Amino acid sequence: MSYLFKNAHFIVIHIPIAMLVFSFLFDVAAKLARRKEWHTAGLLCLIVGALGAVAAVVTGPEDRNPLVHTHELYGKLTMIAAVLMCVVRLYFAIKRKRELGGYMPYLAAALVSVLLVSYTGHIGGEMVHPDRGMMPQGQLRDGGPRPEGAPGQSQRPGTTPNGGSGSTGQAGGGTQEGKK
Repeated sequence: MSYLFKNAHFIVIHIPIAMLVFSFLFDVAAKLARRKEWHTAGLLCLIVGALGAVAAVVTGPEDRNPLVHTHELYGKLTMIAAVLMCVVRLYFAIKRKRELGGYMPYLAAALVSVLLVSYTGHIGGEMVHPDRGMMPQGQLRDGGPRPEGAPGQSQRPGTTPNGGSGSTGQAGGGTQEGKK
């Protein structure tokens, strides 16, 4: 049980990411297709996304990474934007009997929340996976030799950094044992 509490942030963070994006997409699709009932799906995704954003901020990561303060700031901005949009949209839906999901000012605010949650997630990803995207210039992520000391690279004595003996030009292939 302590595992769940210790890792709660990493469990709930995907809820606001997915739900805020889908809320925006449902509302845009409803406007373009002129399907008012799709705004209901957008509103439900917004409610779940706002609650997920609150949970993600409350369970935020520990202060052990230099990016945590920036991540926390953008996480709180995302939460505030999502909760405000949710409150305003619910107010208009319940009290005024008016759906805001198709109005351009609301869609602009929803796009801002999508950009906020995306950037917050990007910073969080940089915190958790700092080695991603650190390929030398000219190298592909899924192919070619890895930089020396890169994760997943094992080098045996007498081999080149890409695993070969240096004479065959194999990239990432095995050693030349048994072929001598």
